[in-house]
Amino acid sequence: MKKIAVLLYFSMAASVVLWGAGSQGGAESSVLPVPPLLEGEKLRLVMQEGTLTLPMGTSKTMGFNGDYLGPTIRVSNGDQVDIEVQNTLKEDSTVHWHGLHVPAEYDGGPHQIVEAGSTWNPKFTIDQKAATLWYHPHLLGKTAEHVYNGMAGLFYIEDDYSKSLPIPQEYGIDDFPLVLQDRRLDKNGEFAYNPGGRDIMAGYTGNIILVNGAYEPYLDLKKGTYRFRVINGSNSSIFRVRFSDERNFTVIASDGGFLPESAEASELIMSPGERYEILVDFTTQGTLSLVTDIYGGDSFKSLDFNILKEEGTYYPHPESFEYTPVVYDESVNIKRNFRMETRGMGGFTINGKSMDMNRIDFTLDKNNTEIWTIENVGMGMMNIPHSFHVHDVQFSVISVNGREPDPLYSGPKDTVLVMPGDKIKIALRFEDYTGIYMYHCHFLEHEDSGMMGQFLIE
Repeated sequence: MKKIAVLLYFSMAASVVLWGAGSQGGAESSVLPVPPLLEGEKLRLVMQEGTLTLPMGTSKTMGFNGDYLGPTIRVSNGDQVDIEVQNTLKEDSTVHWHGLHVPAEYDGGPHQIVEAGSTWNPKFTIDQKAATLWYHPHLLGKTAEHVYNGMAGLFYIEDDYSKSLPIPQEYGIDDFPLVLQDRRLDKNGEFAYNPGGRDIMAGYTGNIILVNGAYEPYLDLKKGTYRFRVINGSNSSIFRVRFSDERNFTVIASDGGFLPESAEASELIMSPGERYEILVDFTTQGTLSLVTDIYGGDSFKSLDFNILKEEGTYYPHPESFEYTPVVYDESVNIKRNFRMETRGMGGFTINGKSMDMNRIDFTLDKNNTEIWTIENVGMGMMNIPHSFHVHDVQFSVISVNGREPDPLYSGPKDTVLVMPGDKIKIALRFEDYTGIYMYHCHFLEHEDSGMMGQFLIE
């Protein structure tokens, strides 16, 4: 097990307050909601309108099979999955399987539109190792709004190896999903999504944190070991996630599955779309909180843990896991460069180009390994963070600014944080499928404003 120290310029500054950032609102806490499980080889998702009532007010929302967020889909490697996606909204949308290795026609990007009132029926075989993935809309120009309104859910893959590990595995008992999202409430306590120029540039930062769609919920837990699958489900906020007592925990997995070696950490730095799985031991009766700091914003108590006197189950924290990195050769593999640049108010480009659905930015051959270098070239007033997400594959991070990556970036990744001036090198292997896939910034306002491209696998 590796011990790590996170080094990131993470200054806290006052954010714009509409409802009252970090305020308690005089509300009683509620128990943490756990999304229902959706399992089997025939699954059904319904996009629908709804409402979400918080202590401060009631907002109009969108969700899958409910008012806000969606069920956790759980499948196993090798499963043949048949998903019926029904759109009952008054507008078009899509469902992208973020992190999933699927045929291009079922990827759920902006080419696979599910029109209002219609049904989409993707069918594919699960062909990847255990991982905590997620799904969300990806409609051109509307991704940010649809995700903000609540359309997202988790997608678990299990396999024989993951099931054999001596770690917590009882969903909602000792293995909990934690979908962290910041939301901005207006003076009426309702969701306010009307981004201006500054919001699009710097990110649409919220003044409350929701966990699984709940405001400041709590969990009553016995003493013991617990597994938390943490996702930054925000639109454009970088989170620092930690415990109020600054305790250490064990990180066992990142976006695409288990790390080669577990890592001891006291905080997680997460850009939108990134996921981590952690193991935490609660040994003492009492209450502590999960704290979420927003980069450039405020600090929030997001979830309370009430540790009871009863003894539960303790698990050893594994020190290593099965992991096969992408094998690459810098003298042989094709290399590509991606320059992420902010050009004035609302102008976002990759390699000088904004997204064009009618343009293929490059073509690559199936069964090839490539090395990509992603650079955030922002300067001065355009000194803005980005993240980089690639569809279809999990990649290996080779280096960050010429150095060996942090241990938390040593496992399979599909999304990386790219701070101003950063240069990140990754290795990717494209197999099995042909067709059009996307790469883009996962700050959703940036994506919707053009920081996206597409490649064709032949």
